[in-house]
Amino acid sequence: MFQKIKALFRDFFSFIDASRQSPLAFKWTWVSLLGVILASWLLFLWRDVWPLTLLFDNVFVYFPIYLVHEFSHRIAWGLTHSQTVGLWAGPMAEALLPAVLLWLCWRIPGGRWPSVLVWYYWAGCWYSTARYCADARAMSLHLTSSDMVSSSGPGTPGDWYYMLKPLGLLEWDKVFASLFYFAAAVCLVLAFYCLWYYWEHLNDFMRQDLKPDPWRQAAVPPASTVRITAQDYERDPFTGRSSGNLWDRLSGKK
Repeated sequence: MFQKIKALFRDFFSFIDASRQSPLAFKWTWVSLLGVILASWLLFLWRDVWPLTLLFDNVFVYFPIYLVHEFSHRIAWGLTHSQTVGLWAGPMAEALLPAVLLWLCWRIPGGRWPSVLVWYYWAGCWYSTARYCADARAMSLHLTSSDMVSSSGPGTPGDWYYMLKPLGLLEWDKVFASLFYFAAAVCLVLAFYCLWYYWEHLNDFMRQDLKPDPWRQAAVPPASTVRITAQDYERDPFTGRSSGNLWDRLSGKK
C-alpha cells in the first residue's frame, strides 16, 4: 500500500515538473526552508511598508492582472450566461492562471527563467485578490466595471461581497485576505529565491537541459522497432495501397 501511494505521488510530481525545474526538485536544507518561511512571514507583516508595497502593486503587474480579471468576467458570462459563473471567473482566473503558466514553464527545458517572472506575477495576483477581498465589507475602494469604461466610487459592493455573502462568510473577509496576503509573500520570496537558485546551479541545469525529455522519449518508440520508408508515406494507412504516386499507377505497382 505504501509503495502504491509513493508511486502515485512520484507520478504526480513527474507530471507537474517533468523537467525537474520547479522548487519541488530543489536541494532543500532546513536552513533554506526556514529562511524562505521566515522571509515570507516578515514580508507578510511589512507588506504595507513602502517600497515593499510597490513590489506587489505597480503598473507592470497590475495592468495584466486587471485585463485577465475583467476579460474572464465577460468571457465566462458570454459562454454560460450565468451571473454566478461570471462573478467567480474573474477572481479565480486571476489567482489560478499563473499556476497554469508555471506548469507550462516547467514542462519545457530552460523554462525555469520565465518561471521567475510568473512567480512574481502570481505574487501580484494574490496581493490584488487579498486587497479586494479585505474590502468586501468596508467597500472603500474605487471599482471598475467589466466593461472597462464605467466605474463606481466607494460604497459599491465588489466581487468578494457577492461571493462571500451567499456563503455566509462575509465576516471572514479579513481572514481570507490575510491568507491571500501570505500567499503573495510566499510567491514573491520564491521568485527571488528561484532566481538565485537557478544562477547558483546554472551548470547543473545546463547539463540537465541536454538530457532527452523523458516524456517525449517515452512517447516515441525506439528506432530499432520502427522502420519507416519513403514508400510508407505514399500508401493509404487503411488499405496499404499506393495513395496516388504517379509512377506506381503507370507501372501497375500496388
